[in-house]
Amino acid sequence: MKPPSPLAAQGALWLDRLLCTLVALLAAASLGYGLRSGLDGLAGMALSALVAAGWAAKVLFGSPALRRAQAVRAALARASCAHEHSP
Repeated sequence: MKPPSPLAAQGALWLDRLLCTLVALLAAASLGYGLRSGLDGLAGMALSALVAAGWAAKVLFGSPALRRAQAVRAALARASCAHEHSP
């Protein structure tokens, strides 16, 4: 059994990364709208969401996340092989 490639680990995180990017884009748009229209509450919430999206991006796009995803895939592959070969 060969270990999964780093590209396979990246594929496991595509939905998380897509949602993180979507949140960041929506937060940036809301921040711009809140600042232009004078809605301080909306601008504050958007800024908080933008900071949270930045933190999530730091976690999701880092190499430790790829290593964790790769380790989970390898463990699942070992578990399925062990389950297939058990009597």
